[in-house]
Amino acid sequence: MTSSSVNKVRISVPASSANLGPGFDVLALALDVRLEATVEWSAEKVKLHDFDDPLDWWHGAVEPNCNYGGTLLAFSIEHPAEPNLLATAFVKAVLRGGPEYHLPKELKAKITSDIPIAQGLGSSAAATVAGAAIAEMWRKGKADKGDVFTDANEIEGHPDNAAAATFGGLQAVLEMAGEAQPTPLKMHEDLRVALAVPDQTLKESTGATRSWLPEQLKRTEAVSNQRALLTLMYGLKTGKPEAIAAGFDDRLHVPHRKAMIAGFDDIVESAIEAGAYGVTISGAGGAMIAIGKGDMQPVADAMKEAYERHGMQAQALTPQIDKDGLKVETL
Repeated sequence: MTSSSVNKVRISVPASSANLGPGFDVLALALDVRLEATVEWSAEKVKLHDFDDPLDWWHGAVEPNCNYGGTLLAFSIEHPAEPNLLATAFVKAVLRGGPEYHLPKELKAKITSDIPIAQGLGSSAAATVAGAAIAEMWRKGKADKGDVFTDANEIEGHPDNAAAATFGGLQAVLEMAGEAQPTPLKMHEDLRVALAVPDQTLKESTGATRSWLPEQLKRTEAVSNQRALLTLMYGLKTGKPEAIAAGFDDRLHVPHRKAMIAGFDDIVESAIEAGAYGVTISGAGGAMIAIGKGDMQPVADAMKEAYERHGMQAQALTPQIDKDGLKVETL
């Protein structure tokens, strides 16, 4: 395997809100809250098989040369022994590129993120997409978004978040010939979002909360979810409030996850009273996302206040919908 002459890049990846009610595992929206990484690697290479474990390479080549900022700074302090997901994704993407599995002898990275961690806003997908993009740049000197998406999906297994983080906008993930296919969907230009993000992360991981979900749905509930998803897609395209409201009526995951969010019903009712068309859990939670039009700050504030009535401090955010997805700049 060869690597390119490029040796320094700047990567920027947006947050993403997946599921969006009935769009479980197939629908995600990119949000303009970003992870940014400036990465430089040495020309000298080493072979992965010279190490007993890929973590040995990370500890020697990456860990001493990483600086963190934003939400990642506190996380790195609290979890000092854990390799960052960006470096992990870089290695895994290189392994997928085979066959010689070369790695740079030294990799320096400055990584800053404004994406809340473990709150259902795609922080891990952003890091995975960034790591995959850097691997593509190291190997080829370019980062084709299709290749980056394929890498990120194979590495993390969340194609909805990976699609939004890579391509931006509202993305559906279809399956054709056994392969995940990101597909952009039209979203009405007047629609806006509001978020309420609790300061305390959920104790349960995304994988753990999946175990709470039913293995089967009754036929009536399955039909209801299909109808809700189509209604939501129609509402997001047309901007019709009643379609968005009806479209958030999920039967698969929201009823089983809402109990972990303090004051869920109060948050939803408060957001609707403040002008939101629809409200649901962002990803696996604990952030909540609302969709509406116009100034969404009152909606975000109403959700924040509802969280706080139930003993949870929270941030009120009104990010723009990101239309760019992954950005790569050679330095």
